[in-house]
Amino acid sequence: MGLKKFPNLFPKDSPRIIQRSRLVLKEGKWREVTYKREERTASGVYNFIVTLEGIVFIRRASARVADRAISHIDLAKGEAVKYAGRLYFSGRNNRGILRKWTNESGHYRPGAESMSNADLLPQELFQPGQFKSLISLN
Repeated sequence: MGLKKFPNLFPKDSPRIIQRSRLVLKEGKWREVTYKREERTASGVYNFIVTLEGIVFIRRASARVADRAISHIDLAKGEAVKYAGRLYFSGRNNRGILRKWTNESGHYRPGAESMSNADLLPQELFQPGQFKSLISLN
C-alpha cells in the first residue's frame, strides 16, 4: 500500500507566502528552528504539516498575516501533505514537552487512521480532532 497523501480540499483558497519554522527534537525537548536558523523551545499551540518528504513545518496557531490567521495551506504552500494538524506543548517550566497532537486541519482533514504518516510525532500522544462543517476558510 502506498503513502496516503492529503490534498488541499479548497484549491481556490490561495496560500500566502509566510516564514515557517521546522520542528525538531533535541535532547528530549521539541524545538522550533526558524527560517533564520534561530532556535527556541516550543510552547503553546502550533499548526503543523508534514511534507511529502517528511519535514515538519510549524507556525504558532495564533500567528496572523494582515487580518487572517496563518493556516495549513500557507505552511504547505497549497501542496499535498502527508499529515496536518495541531501541536499542544506545555509552557513555563515545561517548555518543549509535547502534551498532545491532533489532526485538526480544515484545509486537509487527514484521517486519524493515517496518523502514522506523522512518524516524527509520538503516536501515543495523538488525539483525533473535531471538525466543523466543510466550508472555505477564506
